[in-house]
Amino acid sequence: MIAGCTVGPDYKPPEVPVPESWSAAPPEVQRDAEAEIAVWWQRFGDPQLTSLIERAVRNNLDLRQAQARVDEARARRGISAARLWPTADAGTRANFTSGAANPAIGGSSSVFIAALDAFWEIDVFGGTRRSVEAADADVDASVESRRAVLLGLTGAVAATYIELRGLQGRIGAVRGNLEAQRETGELTRAQREFGLASDLDVERARALVAATAAELPPLETARSAATYRLGVLLGESPAALQAELGTDKAIPSAPAEVLTGVPADLMRRRPDLSRAERELAAATARIGEAKADLYPRFTLTGSVGLRSEDVKDLLQGRYNYAALGPNVVWPIFAGGSIMANIDAQNARQQERLANYQQTLLLALEDVENALVRYAREQVRRAALREAVEANREAAILARRLHANGLIEFLDVLVAERSLLESEDRLVTSETAVSTSLVSLYVALGGGWEQAETLALADS
Repeated sequence: MIAGCTVGPDYKPPEVPVPESWSAAPPEVQRDAEAEIAVWWQRFGDPQLTSLIERAVRNNLDLRQAQARVDEARARRGISAARLWPTADAGTRANFTSGAANPAIGGSSSVFIAALDAFWEIDVFGGTRRSVEAADADVDASVESRRAVLLGLTGAVAATYIELRGLQGRIGAVRGNLEAQRETGELTRAQREFGLASDLDVERARALVAATAAELPPLETARSAATYRLGVLLGESPAALQAELGTDKAIPSAPAEVLTGVPADLMRRRPDLSRAERELAAATARIGEAKADLYPRFTLTGSVGLRSEDVKDLLQGRYNYAALGPNVVWPIFAGGSIMANIDAQNARQQERLANYQQTLLLALEDVENALVRYAREQVRRAALREAVEANREAAILARRLHANGLIEFLDVLVAERSLLESEDRLVTSETAVSTSLVSLYVALGGGWEQAETLALADS
């Protein structure tokens, strides 16, 4: 009967429309993707990447903070639930009254009391139950927040690792071209001795070597920054991974086919969506908590103990007493604060509903953008591979023709510079293909389940 008196709206998850399919993905890949995206980092075939992610989910400090917020939310839920039960306090007190303060007594008096007092507010209209309901939703939201941290962490580790390997590849390309350009410079100086090259050719060759060498420091700086970032993501000192990651390796390659599932899958996979839905549930419950203040509050109070005018009699257990009585308090006038609080909670619920709807739209946008970036970057990579092949042949041919005196040295410099630029763009594109796939997996909400299993296993 008491449960039937619970005031305020009962929560129902909102029904929001989602597209039936992704506009940027072919139909053949829009099938069940649970098995694939649960451990998507293994799809890159790089054991070191898998190791880094597993270590990160065990030691990352952002994740520890998120877990602490979950523990705090659960403790606060316990505080709310405690209001459903009676409270009891034990204590002693003494009252002293002088005759000067009360002439009718004609002298001084003392009263000593040792008592056990109990208080219980009967939750007739469900204000406390709504508070517990909101606290339960807050716990769920904090769990989803931790999962969102897990999802972001796996994506950050993978993207940073791929960027590191890409930077190593770009540095290798620059060094390879630099060596070839130095050989060309040596050849040009030798040709000048025999009158086959001019001072201008020598200086141009030297300028090209210097310009190419100048590209190394910023790339090396970025490589160090990526290594330091990975160290922090793994909960270690920034330089802890320098030896482990110092050896150059290839960029982790993307799989040939990527399954995406359908848009409706996001409703259960994306932690930010689940968190927004739980925040809406909490806001709905707090409307009922606020409305309960419009109704009477029923309480039972009781007290048992010892009372005496002589402390010696009190200690001997004489003059026992007991009291029990109900109380009813009904707010008649509160200056409009109760209604204002109800209005505030209603507005909060509408804000949370709009936030949920907006979060869904942003999630859909994330996936569509990631699909387009991944597909178009693969097209760009294919074109750059062709450009590198052509520029490499052009550079070889230019050196040969110049050695035979058939073209100007400037043509050699242009060919070598074009080769360097196209190789750098190709490595950058290969990096972008893999990082865009990471972004796609993160946008699809994949991987936090396996990461959560690893994280909780060690907690």
